[in-house]
Amino acid sequence: MNLIRFFIAFLMVSFVLESFAPSFADTIPSQGKDGWENIPKEPGWKAPSYRGWELLSIPGLISTFYDLNENGELDYMVIRKIMRKTSSEEITIEEAVEAAKRDHLSLFVSHPVIYFTNRHPLFYCRGLDYRRNCRKMWVDLSEDGLNGNESLYTFSKQTPFVR
Repeated sequence: MNLIRFFIAFLMVSFVLESFAPSFADTIPSQGKDGWENIPKEPGWKAPSYRGWELLSIPGLISTFYDLNENGELDYMVIRKIMRKTSSEEITIEEAVEAAKRDHLSLFVSHPVIYFTNRHPLFYCRGLDYRRNCRKMWVDLSEDGLNGNESLYTFSKQTPFVR
């Protein structure tokens, strides 16, 4: 008898959680509403919206920040994989630029380290909060630029009480 009561209570709690507590995945629009067409082209470091770059706390990634509407708040970020790095004592900036051009890579310089990254980003992020977390993120696993193979990056929908 107690097992039946427990099972009924479990079903009721599951129904309430599933019905009234939206998961993170439910808060992000589907690919149809927010496809790759809504990802802006990266302006580049010469654009007035460029705000800098930094190494992410996740090893091997560099993020570049932009303020697309130039209102003083970051609203766009792209993330690239670091392919290799070297010391500025081993190679000059001119040699690094030539090597990046030859290998079709991007170059980030932070004395004494020079970072070579993929030319095209792995992640595109729109809508950054004050901690630089993305509201909408797309992933381009091919890292071949904006061409339609980007997909909205979401967490899977969690089901309560499932192992």
